[in-house]
Amino acid sequence: MKNLCFLLVWVCSCALYAQAEKPPYCEEGPATYGSVAAIPGGSTTPSLPRFATTPTKEYKIQVAILRYTSPSEYPFHPTLVARYRPCEQVWVVESRESFADHAKAEALQKELKKLGYAGAYITELIGYQ
Repeated sequence: MKNLCFLLVWVCSCALYAQAEKPPYCEEGPATYGSVAAIPGGSTTPSLPRFATTPTKEYKIQVAILRYTSPSEYPFHPTLVARYRPCEQVWVVESRESFADHAKAEALQKELKKLGYAGAYITELIGYQ
């Protein structure tokens, strides 16, 4: 019995140790681009480069957020993709494609709801052209 308890504690500690750590940028505060920040050593960081692009609103359909489950355990529809967010430690399951037309996004949302994804909703993105 003593060996069984020891084995159980050892397996649990190994499982906790094997969990992926958050990347270092998750602990940093929000960066404000365009402002000048001092780097230790005296130099300053250059601001982001500017391009001749225009921001456009795009839409994606999000169907699930998986916190303690891997998306590989579920067979999702082929129009969907899972993306890992390391800071939140969640998988987001959303449409592969983003749509510039809100009506096309609504059509995919309705199709996914008919297929059983009752929690499908539209999210907004900013794309650049």
